[in-house]
Amino acid sequence: MSCSRALTVALAFSMLTAAGCGSGRSPGTAGTTAPSAGASAPEALDGATVSTRPLPLPERGKAYDNPQPRENVRDGGTLTLPIDELGPNFNQFSVDGHSLYMDWIWSWIAPTPWIYSVTGGVTPNKDYVLAVERVSENPETFKLTLNPAAKWNDGTPIDWTAFDTTWKTQSGADDRYNPASTVGYSSIASVAKGEKANEVIVTFKEPFYPFEFLFQYLAHPKLADPAFFKSGWVRDLHPELLAGPFTVDSLSEERLVFKRNPTWWGEPAKLDQVVYIRMADQASINALQNGEIDATYFVTADRLKQVGDIESLQIRRGFYANTFVYTMGRDSELFRDAAARRAFVLGTDRDLLVKIRYQGLDWKEEPPGSVMMFPWQDGYRDNISDLHYDPKLAAQVLEDAGWKVGSDGYRYKEGKLAEFTYVTFSDNPTIAALARAQQKMSADVGLKMQIDTRKSSDYSPTMTRGDYDVVIMGWASSDPFGYVEACQIFCSDSESNYSRLGNKTIDERLKRVGTIADRAQAVAAMNEAEADALHQLGTFPLYNGPEQFIVRKGLANFGPAGFASPVRKNVGWQK
Repeated sequence: MSCSRALTVALAFSMLTAAGCGSGRSPGTAGTTAPSAGASAPEALDGATVSTRPLPLPERGKAYDNPQPRENVRDGGTLTLPIDELGPNFNQFSVDGHSLYMDWIWSWIAPTPWIYSVTGGVTPNKDYVLAVERVSENPETFKLTLNPAAKWNDGTPIDWTAFDTTWKTQSGADDRYNPASTVGYSSIASVAKGEKANEVIVTFKEPFYPFEFLFQYLAHPKLADPAFFKSGWVRDLHPELLAGPFTVDSLSEERLVFKRNPTWWGEPAKLDQVVYIRMADQASINALQNGEIDATYFVTADRLKQVGDIESLQIRRGFYANTFVYTMGRDSELFRDAAARRAFVLGTDRDLLVKIRYQGLDWKEEPPGSVMMFPWQDGYRDNISDLHYDPKLAAQVLEDAGWKVGSDGYRYKEGKLAEFTYVTFSDNPTIAALARAQQKMSADVGLKMQIDTRKSSDYSPTMTRGDYDVVIMGWASSDPFGYVEACQIFCSDSESNYSRLGNKTIDERLKRVGTIADRAQAVAAMNEAEADALHQLGTFPLYNGPEQFIVRKGLANFGPAGFASPVRKNVGWQK
């Protein structure tokens, strides 16, 4: 599953069985309706017992990770976690290594210049960056003062060269590198040394905001070697080229162990060790029951039932920074017709899909009106308010476009059946139930839907070829700046716009968002452009959902926490 620091496309079944990109999300804005889990009381910040029913409702603006100050966390101990993948490429900066799982790994052992709050506010991480100052508006120029104590594990100072290397490998200007995303980096004109080596001057050739979207990790200068950048991290994590409160103790195909970093200059990590064990989804529940691991995610009621009423475990759940969507295939014969796309969307009851998807989890939510913003975020707007479920209107749209009802109840136009294929990549019961529900809804407006269930390994080839009429997928955000990457999903020339629907006018408006300094104005501009992009009807938001973990009691500073950055040195076991 490929994972971007801003937005990421993910296989729908994987999203049923894996946590989202990042560490949880955050609260909302006046005038929007918060998702409701129908719970009688909000969840405690440290979690609820696994036997609690109905499941509690998270509140906007709160972290459900048992937030504890350092003095309340014991020194020592081990945290053991499951992970689906370990490698093979461990370079988070490369598109080949830029995965959800690599983000988890790097968050313990790599330089992270920014700290995000639950609600998305940004401050410098003083372990790396002491101060940030905008020194010029024309051209836009920033000066960063770095912590002079900060060093890579090989002893090299973390200075302006780290920012220079990050920019050069991520800008897209040199095709010898394969960056995961060039957004923002391509707008930089230069990265230079200030008066001292720990001063960085970043100058833009064109405005880009927010600055804190960039440099979410830093690259060691040795990554400037293109061959090493692309292939040097395959099956090798290179701890000497990283820096953080933890470092690598051992790595195998099945297990990754971190230990306290002896060269770390900041407050020491609370834990002695962090262990990742590679295991399949189902195995993680069994391992948690047996005391082999300390936390895992859950996304279905069946997984929750398996832990029964074990008193040593807790449920922690918050709002998920993810939007599941339908994507219409770029080569679909039926959906080349805009009326057919509109009818399909109007004929989709998203409330029913949520009920099926989260059956047994006491979760309800308003259908999302955006891919780029979440209903609990400041600035969220329903950009498709005219596309909510209306089967009568769907039928009328088809009728007006010349699609007439045949004797079999389906619609025909010029002798052609209104037929399409819905592709899924699992026979998981929940996935199958969602497909059958959509099949019935589509039939009700005269569209004949065939369900094509493929192997999970067919996902990437299918998406690359565009070999589907409709597919369900997810876009997730690990930081509060997803709005600046709207072009990634909607621009007509973007590889991530799988429907390829769009036009140059919308492209220009989407690209302009990152040039607007004022956040409220930038979000407003994005909403206007996204509304037009969504009305191309190539992407249709379905639902957001909760982010949910089962953890061992006493685990502090770990779990759903809004947009909050995981401060890994403070994770540990509560006193």
